[in-house]
Amino acid sequence: MMKLLAIGGAIVVSVGVGISLLPGSDLPELMENAPENAVTLPASPEYSPEELASMTPDRLLQMQQDSLSAVVARSNEPRELTQLSGRPEFVSPAEWMMLQAVSRQKENSDAELLRLVNLLRFNKQLELLSGTVTDSDKALLTEAVLAQIPARIKNQEMSVAKAQAIQLRLIRDLYEEDSDIRARAAEEAQRIGAEFSFKAS
Repeated sequence: MMKLLAIGGAIVVSVGVGISLLPGSDLPELMENAPENAVTLPASPEYSPEELASMTPDRLLQMQQDSLSAVVARSNEPRELTQLSGRPEFVSPAEWMMLQAVSRQKENSDAELLRLVNLLRFNKQLELLSGTVTDSDKALLTEAVLAQIPARIKNQEMSVAKAQAIQLRLIRDLYEEDSDIRARAAEEAQRIGAEFSFKAS
């Protein structure tokens, strides 16, 4: 079952499994500082609202699972997308329809759709890290999340305090030695304009 809920000025997309929080505040142009080499993905098939409505719950759930599998498969490419040629494979058809509907409410709908797609991917990566993934996939997903956290700060989608808490939690899972944890935490904190202090327990 698909739901679109508004909670505290945010948009919550729920499609059978997985819930992603999509802040709906006005944000800067995402393409303003895009890298020279555009990052995009081939477009996946799209479906009309009528086609989605006629699908069985099992098929919708399978599409959602397929989109999560695509997140894992693409975890070796941590960079944010800079343009869209259609629905990325890590966005389910139902999510794509809803993200398009939400983005049309903004003046620059294309930039807003791109922002929401990147944010949804980030949230799915975090969701997968909370579940059961292989050690190799976990390492790739962790690096992808760490790489994308600065964009979440830039787009005002996450506070610095929350971002730093996520950074430290992920870094503690990556390294065993305190010296390695401190060095990486300081490096990641600098990327989001924060400071890192370590207190031994």
